[in-house]
Amino acid sequence: MSTIAVARRYAEALADVAFAGNQAEIIEQELRELATMFRPGSELRGLFANPIISQADKRKILKSIIDRTHPTATTVNLLNLLLAHYRLHNLTVVEEQFHKEVNKRNGIMPAEVTTAAPMGLAEQEKLARRLEEMTGSTILMQFKTDPSLIGGAVTRLGSVVYDGSIRTQLETLKNKLKVGEDTGLRVGGPE
Repeated sequence: MSTIAVARRYAEALADVAFAGNQAEIIEQELRELATMFRPGSELRGLFANPIISQADKRKILKSIIDRTHPTATTVNLLNLLLAHYRLHNLTVVEEQFHKEVNKRNGIMPAEVTTAAPMGLAEQEKLARRLEEMTGSTILMQFKTDPSLIGGAVTRLGSVVYDGSIRTQLETLKNKLKVGEDTGLRVGGPE
C-alpha cells in the first residue's frame, strides 16, 4: 500500500476523533507545526526512518519533542501510534492528508486554475461562484499562469482536471489528423 493511502487512513481516523471532540482546528495546527520538523531531508525525519536506531531511543526523542511542544492528548496518541508502526517519519504526509480531510468535512474544496495570462479579479470571483454552484462546496481558489497554454484554462478541482486550454485542443486536433480521423475539416474547394 502506498504511503499516501496509509497516511489517508490515519488522517481519516484522526479526523473522526478530532471532529467528535471538537478539536479539528487545534490538531490541524499542531500537526502543521510538528510536520515542519519532519519535512523531507530533515535530520529528525532521517532519524525516525533509520532502522538502525532502536525504538527505545526513538521513544525518548519523541518524548522530548512532546515535552517541548505540549500537543493535545489526541495528537500525542497519533505520534505514539505512528512511532509504534514505524511511520513517524511520514508525519508530513499524514498532516497533508489530515488537512485535506478536514477541508472535505468542512465542505471546502481546493481548486487550482492555470491560465495563459492572469485573470482579472471579477473573472476570478465569477469562476469561484460557478465552481461553488457546481460542487455545492466552498472553493479555495489558487491561480497560476502558464503562457504555454496559449489560451483557455486548466482547472484542477480536487483530483479532477478540466482542461480547456488551446494547447490541448491543438494537440488533440494534431493527433486526430495523424491517425486520419474525420475531424470535420475539409481541405480544398467546394465539392
